[in-house]
Amino acid sequence: MPSIPNRAPIDYADLRSPLNLIRASSASVFIVLLSAWAIVANETASLLLALPAAVVLVDAIRRSRSSTAGPGNGIIIDATAIGIALALYGPNAGIHAVAIMTLLVTATILLPVVKAAALVAYSVVLSTGISLLDGIDAPIVAVARHQTGNALFDLTIVSVFFASTAAVLVLAVQVILKAQDRQEEALAQERRALQLKNEFVSMVSHELRTPLTGIAGFTDTLTETWTTLPSREVDEFLAIMGHETEHLANLVEDILVIPRLEAGQLRLSPEELDLAVEVHAVANVVMGDTDYSVAIPAGVDVSADATRLRQILRNLLENALKYGGDQVLVEGELSGPGLYTVSVSDNGRGVEPQDRERIFQHFEQLSTGDARIQQGVGLGLPIARTLARAMGGDLWYEDRFPVGAKFRFTVKMAKAPDPSHAQPAPHARTA
Repeated sequence: MPSIPNRAPIDYADLRSPLNLIRASSASVFIVLLSAWAIVANETASLLLALPAAVVLVDAIRRSRSSTAGPGNGIIIDATAIGIALALYGPNAGIHAVAIMTLLVTATILLPVVKAAALVAYSVVLSTGISLLDGIDAPIVAVARHQTGNALFDLTIVSVFFASTAAVLVLAVQVILKAQDRQEEALAQERRALQLKNEFVSMVSHELRTPLTGIAGFTDTLTETWTTLPSREVDEFLAIMGHETEHLANLVEDILVIPRLEAGQLRLSPEELDLAVEVHAVANVVMGDTDYSVAIPAGVDVSADATRLRQILRNLLENALKYGGDQVLVEGELSGPGLYTVSVSDNGRGVEPQDRERIFQHFEQLSTGDARIQQGVGLGLPIARTLARAMGGDLWYEDRFPVGAKFRFTVKMAKAPDPSHAQPAPHARTA
Protein backbone atom coordinates (compact mmCIF):
# COMPACT_ATOMS: atom_id res chain seq x y z
CA MET A 1 0.00 0.00 0.00
CA PRO A 2 1.57 3.33 -0.99
CA SER A 3 2.40 5.69 1.85
CA ILE A 4 0.68 9.05 2.14
CA PRO A 5 2.96 11.86 0.93
CA ASN A 6 4.53 13.76 3.81
CA ARG A 7 5.45 16.89 1.89
CA ALA A 8 3.66 19.54 -0.13
CA PRO A 9 3.41 18.86 -3.88
CA ILE A 10 4.66 22.37 -4.74
CA ASP A 11 7.52 24.39 -3.31
CA TYR A 12 6.04 27.39 -1.48
CA ALA A 13 8.94 29.61 -2.60
CA ASP A 14 7.81 29.23 -6.22
CA LEU A 15 4.36 30.71 -5.56
CA ARG A 16 4.81 32.87 -2.44
CA SER A 17 4.41 36.28 -4.10
CA PRO A 18 1.56 35.52 -6.56
CA LEU A 19 -0.33 33.44 -3.96
CA ASN A 20 -0.26 36.25 -1.41
CA LEU A 21 -1.34 38.64 -4.15
CA ILE A 22 -4.40 36.41 -4.71
CA ARG A 23 -5.09 36.32 -0.95
CA ALA A 24 -4.78 40.10 -0.66
CA SER A 25 -6.95 40.72 -3.73
CA SER A 26 -9.72 38.37 -2.55
CA ALA A 27 -9.69 39.84 0.97
CA SER A 28 -9.85 43.38 -0.44
CA VAL A 29 -12.84 42.48 -2.63
CA PHE A 30 -14.64 41.01 0.39
CA ILE A 31 -13.94 44.13 2.45
CA VAL A 32 -15.22 46.45 -0.30
CA LEU A 33 -18.25 44.23 -0.95
CA LEU A 34 -19.25 43.99 2.70
CA SER A 35 -18.72 47.70 3.25
CA ALA A 36 -20.87 48.53 0.22
CA TRP A 37 -23.59 46.16 1.43
CA ALA A 38 -23.53 47.77 4.87
CA ILE A 39 -24.18 51.17 3.28
CA VAL A 40 -26.71 50.12 0.63
CA ALA A 41 -28.77 47.70 2.72
CA ASN A 42 -28.21 49.52 6.01
CA GLU A 43 -26.77 46.27 7.41
CA THR A 44 -23.96 47.73 9.51
CA ALA A 45 -23.58 44.42 11.32
CA SER A 46 -22.23 42.92 8.10
CA LEU A 47 -19.06 44.91 8.74
CA LEU A 48 -18.23 42.23 11.31
CA LEU A 49 -17.65 39.87 8.38
CA ALA A 50 -15.04 42.27 7.05
CA LEU A 51 -12.85 41.77 10.13
CA PRO A 52 -11.63 38.25 9.19
CA ALA A 53 -10.97 39.47 5.63
CA ALA A 54 -8.95 42.40 7.01
CA VAL A 55 -6.80 40.00 9.04
CA VAL A 56 -6.13 37.94 5.90
CA LEU A 57 -5.30 41.11 3.94
CA VAL A 58 -2.74 42.28 6.50
CA ASP A 59 -1.15 38.83 6.71
CA ALA A 60 -0.97 38.52 2.91
CA ILE A 61 0.77 41.90 2.58
CA ARG A 62 3.26 40.97 5.31
CA ARG A 63 4.06 37.58 3.76
CA SER A 64 4.46 38.98 0.26
CA ARG A 65 7.30 41.13 1.58
CA SER A 66 9.02 38.35 3.53
CA SER A 67 11.21 35.74 1.87
CA THR A 68 11.49 33.61 5.02
CA ALA A 69 7.86 33.13 6.08
CA GLY A 70 6.49 29.66 5.34
CA PRO A 71 2.94 28.72 4.27
CA GLY A 72 1.85 27.10 7.56
CA ASN A 73 0.72 30.09 9.64
CA GLY A 74 -0.77 31.82 6.62
CA ILE A 75 -3.05 28.94 5.72
CA ILE A 76 -4.06 28.57 9.39
CA ILE A 77 -5.07 32.23 9.40
CA ASP A 78 -7.13 31.64 6.24
CA ALA A 79 -8.81 28.58 7.77
CA THR A 80 -9.65 30.51 10.96
CA ALA A 81 -10.95 33.51 9.02
CA ILE A 82 -13.12 31.32 6.78
CA GLY A 83 -14.47 29.37 9.78
CA ILE A 84 -15.43 32.52 11.67
CA ALA A 85 -16.93 34.17 8.57
CA LEU A 86 -19.05 31.12 7.74
CA ALA A 87 -20.37 30.97 11.28
CA LEU A 88 -21.25 34.65 11.21
CA TYR A 89 -22.78 34.45 7.75
CA GLY A 90 -25.26 31.78 8.70
CA PRO A 91 -26.57 28.52 7.25
CA ASN A 92 -26.04 29.00 3.50
CA ALA A 93 -25.04 25.68 1.96
CA GLY A 94 -23.75 27.14 -1.32
CA ILE A 95 -21.43 29.66 0.27
CA HIS A 96 -20.22 27.11 2.82
CA ALA A 97 -19.40 24.68 0.00
CA VAL A 98 -17.39 27.07 -2.16
CA ALA A 99 -15.58 28.53 0.86
CA ILE A 100 -14.50 25.07 2.05
CA MET A 101 -13.57 24.15 -1.54
CA THR A 102 -11.29 27.23 -1.78
CA LEU A 103 -9.65 26.35 1.52
CA LEU A 104 -9.25 22.70 0.51
CA VAL A 105 -7.63 23.56 -2.85
CA THR A 106 -5.20 26.03 -1.30
CA ALA A 107 -4.33 23.77 1.63
CA THR A 108 -3.77 20.75 -0.62
CA ILE A 109 -1.38 22.78 -2.80
CA LEU A 110 0.57 24.23 0.12
CA LEU A 111 0.60 21.37 2.63
CA PRO A 112 0.96 17.59 2.76
CA VAL A 113 -2.31 15.70 2.35
CA VAL A 114 -2.77 14.84 6.03
CA LYS A 115 -2.13 18.40 7.22
CA ALA A 116 -4.41 19.82 4.52
CA ALA A 117 -7.27 17.52 5.58
CA ALA A 118 -6.71 18.39 9.24
CA LEU A 119 -6.79 22.11 8.43
CA VAL A 120 -10.08 21.86 6.53
CA ALA A 121 -11.56 19.83 9.38
CA TYR A 122 -10.39 22.50 11.82
CA SER A 123 -12.16 25.22 9.83
CA VAL A 124 -15.40 23.20 9.66
CA VAL A 125 -15.30 22.42 13.37
CA LEU A 126 -14.61 26.08 14.18
CA SER A 127 -17.53 27.21 12.06
CA THR A 128 -19.81 24.59 13.59
CA GLY A 129 -18.72 25.47 17.11
CA ILE A 130 -19.43 29.17 16.63
CA SER A 131 -22.78 28.31 15.04
CA LEU A 132 -23.82 26.60 18.26
CA LEU A 133 -24.19 30.10 19.65
CA ASP A 134 -27.57 30.06 17.86
CA GLY A 135 -29.02 28.46 20.96
CA ILE A 136 -27.52 31.09 23.25
CA ASP A 137 -28.43 34.72 23.60
CA ALA A 138 -25.79 36.05 21.18
CA PRO A 139 -27.23 39.19 19.52
CA ILE A 140 -23.98 40.04 17.68
CA VAL A 141 -24.09 36.78 15.75
CA ALA A 142 -27.79 37.05 15.10
CA VAL A 143 -27.56 40.61 13.74
CA ALA A 144 -24.61 39.70 11.54
CA ARG A 145 -26.79 37.17 9.74
CA HIS A 146 -29.50 39.57 8.61
CA GLN A 147 -28.14 39.85 5.06
CA THR A 148 -28.27 36.14 4.17
CA GLY A 149 -31.57 36.42 2.39
CA ASN A 150 -30.25 38.51 -0.51
CA ALA A 151 -29.62 36.27 -3.54
CA LEU A 152 -27.48 38.82 -5.43
CA PHE A 153 -25.21 39.30 -2.43
CA ASP A 154 -24.86 35.54 -2.00
CA LEU A 155 -24.08 35.08 -5.71
CA THR A 156 -21.37 37.75 -5.52
CA ILE A 157 -19.76 36.05 -2.51
CA VAL A 158 -19.79 32.71 -4.35
CA SER A 159 -18.26 34.32 -7.44
CA VAL A 160 -15.38 35.77 -5.42
CA PHE A 161 -14.63 32.37 -3.89
CA PHE A 162 -14.78 30.71 -7.30
CA ALA A 163 -12.47 33.34 -8.82
CA SER A 164 -10.01 32.90 -5.96
CA THR A 165 -10.04 29.11 -6.39
CA ALA A 166 -9.55 29.38 -10.15
CA ALA A 167 -6.63 31.80 -9.69
CA VAL A 168 -4.93 29.46 -7.20
CA LEU A 169 -5.38 26.49 -9.56
CA VAL A 170 -3.97 28.42 -12.54
CA LEU A 171 -1.02 29.50 -10.41
CA ALA A 172 -0.42 25.91 -9.29
CA VAL A 173 -0.48 24.66 -12.88
CA GLN A 174 2.03 27.32 -13.93
CA VAL A 175 4.36 26.41 -11.06
CA ILE A 176 4.09 22.71 -11.90
CA LEU A 177 4.87 23.38 -15.58
CA LYS A 178 7.90 25.47 -14.61
CA ALA A 179 9.03 22.71 -12.28
CA GLN A 180 8.68 20.20 -15.12
CA ASP A 181 10.75 22.48 -17.37
CA ARG A 182 13.45 22.66 -14.70
CA GLN A 183 13.34 18.91 -14.31
CA GLU A 184 13.65 18.39 -18.06
CA GLU A 185 16.57 20.79 -18.14
CA ALA A 186 18.21 18.98 -15.23
CA LEU A 187 17.70 15.63 -16.96
CA ALA A 188 19.16 17.02 -20.16
CA GLN A 189 22.16 18.29 -18.25
CA GLU A 190 22.50 14.93 -16.54
CA ARG A 191 22.37 13.12 -19.89
CA ARG A 192 24.92 15.57 -21.29
CA ALA A 193 27.14 15.03 -18.25
CA LEU A 194 26.88 11.26 -18.71
CA GLN A 195 27.71 11.62 -22.39
CA LEU A 196 30.69 13.84 -21.56
CA LYS A 197 31.84 11.37 -18.94
CA ASN A 198 31.69 8.49 -21.41
CA GLU A 199 33.51 10.55 -24.05
CA PHE A 200 36.04 11.62 -21.46
CA VAL A 201 36.71 8.05 -20.35
CA SER A 202 37.09 7.00 -23.98
CA MET A 203 39.42 9.90 -24.81
CA VAL A 204 41.52 9.49 -21.67
CA SER A 205 41.83 5.76 -22.26
CA HIS A 206 43.05 6.44 -25.78
CA GLU A 207 45.38 9.24 -24.76
CA LEU A 208 46.88 7.23 -21.88
CA ARG A 209 47.22 4.10 -23.96
CA THR A 210 49.21 5.82 -26.72
CA PRO A 211 52.24 6.92 -24.64
CA LEU A 212 52.05 3.83 -22.44
CA THR A 213 52.15 1.58 -25.51
CA GLY A 214 55.17 3.44 -26.84
CA ILE A 215 57.00 3.32 -23.52
CA ALA A 216 56.22 -0.37 -23.06
CA GLY A 217 57.31 -1.22 -26.63
CA PHE A 218 60.62 0.57 -26.40
CA THR A 219 61.23 -0.84 -22.93
CA ASP A 220 60.76 -4.39 -24.23
CA THR A 221 63.00 -3.65 -27.21
CA LEU A 222 65.77 -2.26 -25.04
CA THR A 223 65.46 -5.13 -22.58
CA GLU A 224 65.81 -7.74 -25.31
CA THR A 225 68.44 -6.06 -27.51
CA TRP A 226 70.31 -3.70 -25.18
CA THR A 227 73.67 -5.34 -25.78
CA THR A 228 73.35 -5.50 -29.55
CA LEU A 229 71.76 -2.14 -30.39
CA PRO A 230 74.02 0.67 -31.53
CA SER A 231 74.38 3.41 -28.94
CA ARG A 232 72.81 5.89 -31.36
CA GLU A 233 69.58 3.87 -31.49
CA VAL A 234 69.62 3.39 -27.72
CA ASP A 235 69.84 7.15 -27.24
CA GLU A 236 67.04 7.65 -29.77
CA PHE A 237 64.79 5.13 -28.01
CA LEU A 238 65.48 6.70 -24.61
CA ALA A 239 64.69 10.14 -25.98
CA ILE A 240 61.37 8.90 -27.37
CA MET A 241 60.55 7.25 -24.05
CA GLY A 242 61.38 10.47 -22.24
CA HIS A 243 59.14 12.44 -24.58
CA GLU A 244 56.24 10.00 -24.10
CA THR A 245 56.74 10.08 -20.32
CA GLU A 246 56.58 13.87 -20.36
CA HIS A 247 53.46 13.73 -22.51
CA LEU A 248 51.89 11.30 -20.04
CA ALA A 249 52.79 13.51 -17.07
CA ASN A 250 51.31 16.58 -18.80
CA LEU A 251 48.11 14.69 -19.56
CA VAL A 252 47.70 13.61 -15.93
CA GLU A 253 48.42 17.16 -14.74
CA ASP A 254 45.77 18.53 -17.10
CA ILE A 255 43.22 16.06 -15.79
CA LEU A 256 43.93 16.94 -12.15
CA VAL A 257 44.37 20.70 -12.28
CA ILE A 258 40.70 21.68 -12.81
CA PRO A 259 39.24 19.86 -9.76
CA ARG A 260 42.13 21.15 -7.66
CA LEU A 261 41.37 24.71 -8.67
CA GLU A 262 37.62 24.32 -8.14
CA ALA A 263 38.25 22.79 -4.70
CA GLY A 264 40.70 25.56 -3.80
CA GLN A 265 43.50 23.04 -3.30
CA LEU A 266 45.86 24.25 -6.03
CA ARG A 267 48.45 26.49 -4.49
CA LEU A 268 50.07 29.10 -6.70
CA SER A 269 53.56 30.40 -6.01
CA PRO A 270 54.06 33.62 -7.98
CA GLU A 271 57.63 34.62 -8.74
CA GLU A 272 59.40 37.06 -11.01
CA LEU A 273 59.97 35.48 -14.43
CA ASP A 274 61.45 36.62 -17.73
CA LEU A 275 58.50 36.05 -20.05
CA ALA A 276 60.60 35.68 -23.21
CA VAL A 277 62.71 32.97 -21.61
CA GLU A 278 59.63 31.02 -20.50
CA VAL A 279 57.99 31.29 -23.93
CA HIS A 280 61.08 30.05 -25.75
CA ALA A 281 61.59 27.19 -23.30
CA VAL A 282 58.06 25.89 -23.86
CA ALA A 283 57.99 26.54 -27.61
CA ASN A 284 61.26 24.67 -28.20
CA VAL A 285 59.77 21.57 -26.56
CA VAL A 286 56.24 21.73 -28.00
CA MET A 287 56.70 23.01 -31.53
CA GLY A 288 59.41 20.68 -32.77
CA ASP A 289 59.98 21.23 -36.50
CA THR A 290 56.84 23.32 -37.01
CA ASP A 291 57.39 26.86 -38.29
CA TYR A 292 56.97 29.33 -35.45
CA SER A 293 58.32 32.66 -34.30
CA VAL A 294 58.44 34.48 -30.98
CA ALA A 295 58.23 38.27 -30.89
CA ILE A 296 58.40 39.07 -27.19
CA PRO A 297 61.09 41.52 -26.04
CA ALA A 298 63.65 40.36 -23.53
CA GLY A 299 63.40 41.97 -20.12
CA VAL A 300 59.62 41.68 -19.77
CA ASP A 301 59.39 40.47 -16.18
CA VAL A 302 56.05 39.05 -15.07
CA SER A 303 54.76 37.81 -11.74
CA ALA A 304 53.36 34.31 -12.17
CA ASP A 305 53.59 30.72 -11.02
CA ALA A 306 56.26 29.28 -13.30
CA THR A 307 54.66 25.84 -13.60
CA ARG A 308 51.21 27.22 -14.38
CA LEU A 309 52.48 29.86 -16.81
CA ARG A 310 54.28 27.13 -18.75
CA GLN A 311 51.13 25.03 -18.64
CA ILE A 312 49.11 27.86 -20.21
CA LEU A 313 51.71 28.33 -22.93
CA ARG A 314 51.98 24.58 -23.55
CA ASN A 315 48.24 24.15 -23.92
CA LEU A 316 47.91 27.12 -26.28
CA LEU A 317 50.83 26.00 -28.44
CA GLU A 318 49.58 22.41 -28.55
CA ASN A 319 46.15 23.71 -29.55
CA ALA A 320 47.77 25.73 -32.36
CA LEU A 321 49.59 22.59 -33.52
CA LYS A 322 46.37 20.55 -33.61
CA TYR A 323 44.01 23.08 -35.16
CA GLY A 324 46.28 25.72 -36.67
CA GLY A 325 47.98 25.88 -40.02
CA ASP A 326 51.69 25.68 -40.71
CA GLN A 327 52.73 28.93 -39.00
CA VAL A 328 52.50 29.92 -35.34
CA LEU A 329 53.37 33.32 -33.90
CA VAL A 330 53.79 34.21 -30.21
CA GLU A 331 53.88 37.93 -29.52
CA GLY A 332 53.20 40.27 -26.62
CA GLU A 333 52.38 43.83 -25.70
CA LEU A 334 51.83 45.99 -22.66
CA SER A 335 48.04 46.16 -22.41
CA GLY A 336 47.25 48.14 -19.30
CA PRO A 337 48.42 49.15 -15.85
CA GLY A 338 50.43 46.23 -14.55
CA LEU A 339 49.30 43.78 -17.26
CA TYR A 340 51.04 42.23 -20.25
CA THR A 341 49.12 40.45 -23.04
CA VAL A 342 50.53 37.38 -24.76
CA SER A 343 49.04 36.27 -28.11
CA VAL A 344 49.38 32.82 -29.69
CA SER A 345 48.29 33.03 -33.35
CA ASP A 346 48.08 30.55 -36.20
CA ASN A 347 46.97 30.58 -39.83
CA GLY A 348 44.53 27.68 -39.54
CA ARG A 349 40.79 27.61 -40.11
CA GLY A 350 39.91 29.54 -36.95
CA VAL A 351 36.85 28.96 -34.77
CA GLU A 352 33.25 29.50 -35.84
CA PRO A 353 31.30 32.11 -33.82
CA GLN A 354 28.95 29.51 -32.33
CA ASP A 355 31.90 27.52 -30.96
CA ARG A 356 33.91 30.32 -29.37
CA GLU A 357 32.55 29.77 -25.88
CA ARG A 358 32.06 26.02 -26.17
CA ILE A 359 35.80 25.46 -26.69
CA PHE A 360 36.38 26.79 -23.16
CA GLN A 361 34.11 24.15 -21.60
CA HIS A 362 35.55 20.99 -20.11
CA PHE A 363 36.01 18.04 -22.48
CA GLU A 364 34.70 20.00 -25.48
CA GLN A 365 36.43 19.69 -28.86
CA LEU A 366 35.54 20.99 -32.31
CA SER A 367 35.49 17.37 -33.53
CA THR A 368 33.97 14.66 -31.35
CA GLY A 369 32.90 11.04 -31.56
CA ASP A 370 33.61 9.31 -34.86
CA ALA A 371 34.49 12.69 -36.41
CA ARG A 372 37.25 13.26 -33.88
CA ILE A 373 40.51 13.54 -35.76
CA GLN A 374 42.76 15.18 -33.18
CA GLN A 375 44.31 13.91 -29.99
CA GLY A 376 43.56 15.42 -26.61
CA VAL A 377 40.83 15.28 -23.99
CA GLY A 378 39.35 18.75 -24.51
CA LEU A 379 40.90 20.24 -21.38
CA GLY A 380 43.67 22.43 -22.76
CA LEU A 381 41.75 25.66 -23.33
CA PRO A 382 39.55 25.43 -20.18
CA ILE A 383 42.67 24.81 -18.11
CA ALA A 384 44.54 27.69 -19.72
CA ARG A 385 41.68 30.11 -19.06
CA THR A 386 41.17 28.88 -15.49
CA LEU A 387 44.87 29.21 -14.68
CA ALA A 388 45.11 32.65 -16.28
CA ARG A 389 42.21 33.88 -14.17
CA ALA A 390 43.59 32.24 -11.04
CA MET A 391 46.78 34.28 -11.48
CA GLY A 392 44.87 37.56 -11.88
CA GLY A 393 44.58 37.67 -15.68
CA ASP A 394 42.21 36.34 -18.32
CA LEU A 395 42.21 34.39 -21.58
CA TRP A 396 40.02 34.79 -24.65
CA TYR A 397 39.71 34.10 -28.38
CA GLU A 398 40.00 36.54 -31.30
CA ASP A 399 40.00 36.12 -35.06
CA ARG A 400 43.34 36.56 -36.78
CA PHE A 401 43.38 38.65 -39.95
CA PRO A 402 43.07 37.52 -42.69
CA VAL A 403 42.72 33.90 -41.53
CA GLY A 404 43.44 31.86 -38.46
CA ALA A 405 42.89 31.96 -34.72
CA LYS A 406 44.43 34.11 -32.00
CA PHE A 407 44.30 33.18 -28.32
CA ARG A 408 45.29 35.99 -25.97
CA PHE A 409 45.93 35.96 -22.23
CA THR A 410 47.04 38.56 -19.73
CA VAL A 411 49.60 38.13 -16.99
CA LYS A 412 50.63 40.50 -14.21
CA MET A 413 53.80 42.52 -14.66
CA ALA A 414 56.47 42.27 -12.01
CA LYS A 415 57.85 45.63 -13.11
CA ALA A 416 57.68 47.95 -16.11
CA PRO A 417 59.57 46.63 -19.17
CA ASP A 418 63.01 48.06 -19.82
CA PRO A 419 62.77 50.45 -22.83
CA SER A 420 66.31 49.50 -23.83
CA HIS A 421 65.08 46.00 -24.71
CA ALA A 422 62.79 46.86 -27.57
CA GLN A 423 63.79 44.01 -29.86
CA PRO A 424 62.70 40.40 -29.63
CA ALA A 425 64.98 38.06 -27.72
CA PRO A 426 67.92 37.16 -29.93
CA HIS A 427 67.20 33.43 -29.93
CA ALA A 428 63.70 33.87 -31.36
CA ARG A 429 63.56 31.87 -34.56
CA THR A 430 61.45 30.77 -37.49
CA ALA A 431 61.96 27.10 -38.13
